[in-house]
Amino acid sequence: MSSPVASTSVSTASQSQRTITGAHLPLPSPMRVIVHDSRSADMAEQGLINPIDDFFGYTFNSSRTQDSRHDRRVSEVPPPYAEESGLPEYTLHAPEPVTLAMYLFKFGFLFPPFWLFGAFILLSPLREPPATTPSSAWMPEKTEAEKQEIIANMRKIEVKWAWRCVFALISFILVACGVGIAIWAATK
Repeated sequence: MSSPVASTSVSTASQSQRTITGAHLPLPSPMRVIVHDSRSADMAEQGLINPIDDFFGYTFNSSRTQDSRHDRRVSEVPPPYAEESGLPEYTLHAPEPVTLAMYLFKFGFLFPPFWLFGAFILLSPLREPPATTPSSAWMPEKTEAEKQEIIANMRKIEVKWAWRCVFALISFILVACGVGIAIWAATK
């Protein structure tokens, strides 16, 4: 049995017009697939089928509040953590105190002379504020040893940020000199 073959011919009457003639064969229609699924039939009767969920293989068992896979697999819960004695203890470290040198370092990116002011902090000592009243108005609830510890901690943080100001200022000066030399060499 032979099937008809489509033939086309092009008439070349002129370059501006082209006509295609020939016979066109109809394409066969796709086969229908029938799927029998008891879940689909039950849910179709209840009006609970969502074609998108069905396409992606989502199983809809009961209600929307119990569809989570976490609700169904209670027996597959991982074992509890190890006993408390074997776990490391983490301590909460207090945040660094806010210091003038910290602000000068950060704002030095907007105005680089602030780094110079931050570097001068290395030359100044940090002392307890002067007492305006006999009861020592600065942290009256602290003992003298606690006040000295706070001052030592703040001085350590202040010096750390002051050194960062020094290094930022040196870096800025080196970059500025490098750019200046490059511009001078390019225009020479």
